[in-house]
Amino acid sequence: MSTVRLKFKKTGLSIYYSQLDLQRVMARALKKSGLPVWYSQGFNPHIYMTFILPLSLGHESVCESVDFRLNEDVSEQEIIKAMEGTLPEGIELISASSPDYDAKNIAFARYDITLYGKSDEILKSIENYNSLEQAIVVKTTKKGKKDINLKDLIKDVEIIDKKDGEIVFTAIYPAGLSLNINPSLLLEYLSENYEIPVLDALVIRKNLFDNEMKILQ
Repeated sequence: MSTVRLKFKKTGLSIYYSQLDLQRVMARALKKSGLPVWYSQGFNPHIYMTFILPLSLGHESVCESVDFRLNEDVSEQEIIKAMEGTLPEGIELISASSPDYDAKNIAFARYDITLYGKSDEILKSIENYNSLEQAIVVKTTKKGKKDINLKDLIKDVEIIDKKDGEIVFTAIYPAGLSLNINPSLLLEYLSENYEIPVLDALVIRKNLFDNEMKILQ
């Protein structure tokens, strides 16, 4: 038995798939592929799948991955060929290989965020955020709600593109099993404190990093 990691992009209309929807989409695709997929044992057998750091609803990503098992060895080329035509629009397969890192190694994620509106006001809000010593927001956890200081976690954001009516910035967020910060927290802060429109913001996860800021490909 071998474990395979599929890496894929999740863009366009697929951002509206919940994690449960995505599990169903991937399970159907693997069934259609005809690959010798391993199923769990028991009363209700199902395809073993583990998604690495599931993405928040409404966000895009170019660095998603899911692990599953095969009952026999199959080459990367054969897996990719078998998966052709099985995935819906917006889910694009990048590669298929053995897992190259453990989920527990993930420590940070880079997100690129596009805001639409008055460019000068958006730029000013980001400048203000970067100058702050604290930016308190409410984070909801399994244990309830608690105040956190975003500046302890996301010290600065960087403008990477600007044009009339559109500003793109990037930021590194804590991400992983121990601490995972949703990009929406920063957007909510900008909206509440500077009246920046964020409902149509485009959020794209670009990379995952370990504790030493090495990109996890």
